[in-house]
Amino acid sequence: MSDQPSLQSPGPSRKFLPEVKPLESRLLLSRQVSFPDGTSFIFPTFNHLPRTGGVSEQTGTILGIGVGQPTTNSVQVTDDGQGGIQAEWNGGPVHSFTSIKSTVIQAQRAGSNQITFNLTSPRTSPTAVAVGLHVPTDAALPSEGAHPVKARINRTSGVAVQSGSVLTVTVNKRPTNTVEISNSGGGAVAVEWNGGAVHSFAGIATIVVDSQSARKDLVALDDVTH
Repeated sequence: MSDQPSLQSPGPSRKFLPEVKPLESRLLLSRQVSFPDGTSFIFPTFNHLPRTGGVSEQTGTILGIGVGQPTTNSVQVTDDGQGGIQAEWNGGPVHSFTSIKSTVIQAQRAGSNQITFNLTSPRTSPTAVAVGLHVPTDAALPSEGAHPVKARINRTSGVAVQSGSVLTVTVNKRPTNTVEISNSGGGAVAVEWNGGAVHSFAGIATIVVDSQSARKDLVALDDVTH
């Protein structure tokens, strides 16, 4: 019998090899977003955003779009109210999605971001303004032919101004801004920002969200029409 120890084949490696999935390096976080209509969703959020262009990811009926250019970001979303979404960001191509109920836009790095939602069934309506938590939407109506209402922005909140069928929401809270929008169809939308009160508007075809000063913004739209 030999005194040499027998050679054994090495056992299976104990090194953990995680499964690699598309966008795994970017979609690692999640955030709950509550909308004015009372619904709430858990949205996956992007952990790492590219410095040029942007990224998107559809998870079931939820669409996430992330932009992270260092100077400015722009996102345009066209929503047909039936789950069809067309979106483009930072001058890139148009991307089409189906069966979407809620869309969340995540913007980081830049101090100036503009997110535009184009809704179907445009309507016309008088100008109205909602500032922070204090001014109701019908409290400042201009006379016929007057210039659109201008309102001072409260740094801890924001301002929403309706001019015809266009609603412009401007927020500049540091270091983050959140804007939640519910689209009930037929031009009826409800908006809340930075944890404030819910403001309701009628006759809306286009919603423009301008964020200023902050480096992290989250803008979300929920369709309650389907």
